[in-house]
This record gives sequence, C-alpha cells and structure tokens, in this order.
Amino acid sequence: MSVDPFADFHLETRIAERAGIAGFRIETDAIEVIARHARAVLERNKELQLTTVTEPEEFLERHIGESLEGAALVDFRARGRLLDLGSGNGYPAIPLVATHRGLEAVCVEASAGKAAFLNEVFAASSGMGQVWNKQVQRPNDFEDMISIRVLSSRAMGNWERIFPRMARMLAPDGIAMLWAGETVGEIAARDSWRRLNLVARHALPRRQRSWIWCFRAVR
Repeated sequence: MSVDPFADFHLETRIAERAGIAGFRIETDAIEVIARHARAVLERNKELQLTTVTEPEEFLERHIGESLEGAALVDFRARGRLLDLGSGNGYPAIPLVATHRGLEAVCVEASAGKAAFLNEVFAASSGMGQVWNKQVQRPNDFEDMISIRVLSSRAMGNWERIFPRMARMLAPDGIAMLWAGETVGEIAARDSWRRLNLVARHALPRRQRSWIWCFRAVR
C-alpha cells in the first residue's frame, strides 16, 4: 500500500481554500479529481521526473494554485476543446477541465512516459479528455483540431514560435493562456504575433515577474 504524499496536509480542504483565494467556489467532484491527480504526480515522480516541487505547501501553490488562478480567468460556462501544449505532469490542463466540465482536454506531450501517465490520470476520471503523444510545431500537426475554446501552455519550449501559429484555430470566443515570465510582453509585440491580441496579464501570487498572459485571436 502506497503512502499518501500529502498525509496530514488535508489536501482536499486546502484545494477548496485555494480556489477561494483565486476567486471561485470549487465543486466537490473537481476537488476529488485535482487531489487524485496531485497524489499520482508525487507517487510517480521518482520514476517519471514529473516535478522538482515535492514539499506539499509549495506543490499546492506552484502547481495546483497557479492552475486554479488560470481557471478563474476562463468563463465557467465555456464549452468546447481545451488544447494544452507540452502538458508534462498535467498542470494546468487537469485543474482547468476539472473546474470547467464543459471543456474536453487534449493534452499534447512528446514524452511517451509522461503521456502514458496522463492517460492513466484521465482513465481514473472518465470523460475529461485525451492525450496525444507527439511533437507539435504548426497547425497541420493537429489533424482535425478546429475551434479551440482554450489554448494553454506552461513552461513549454519554443512557445514563442508555436503560439502565434495557433491563432487561426481559436474559436471566436476562444482564449490563449500562457504561464510565463516578463519576456512575453516583448515577444508578443513581434510582427509574427500580429494574429494574437493581448487582453490580460494576471500576476501569479507569491511569484515575482511571473504571470498568466491571455490572448484573443484578431479577427
């Protein structure tokens, strides 16, 4: 029997409290999904190297909390497809779809081991989405992907090239969200980003010079 990596931390209660700090009330079923995922990340971390953040308090803030901050920026009535690029350990995608049940996630992850892990997480929470184990560089890599309601990425390499290429795939009410530092402001001013319009920059609590950058497609 595995040892709970969040023993004596009261993880479910802390998730509910952290959602309140982000500005919304989280449902019990969403808390269960997020807590189960968090435990799985730490239980499989030594094998798959999913995170360097293993202390419960820091894990809650850096992974769950920062994902919930993004969840608060998406309309809770939103329906459609969430495309998460470079999903890695599943943040922010899994908290986003757990709190927005009208969204179906497609997590794109190049590592076969991490993709298999994400498939296991989805299997434990049926109906949330799917995982694509592949490299992506341009819209043609996404086969039948159209009308993305939420495009998200956190710490994905080469985002400055890939993100603007995805603009034409956003739904009319779609939003592109990037968890990144201050260089985004300069990069977003480049001509190659002309199809995306910066609409918000949300500061991440307890972090210096780190934000969630929100874009809409220019029509």
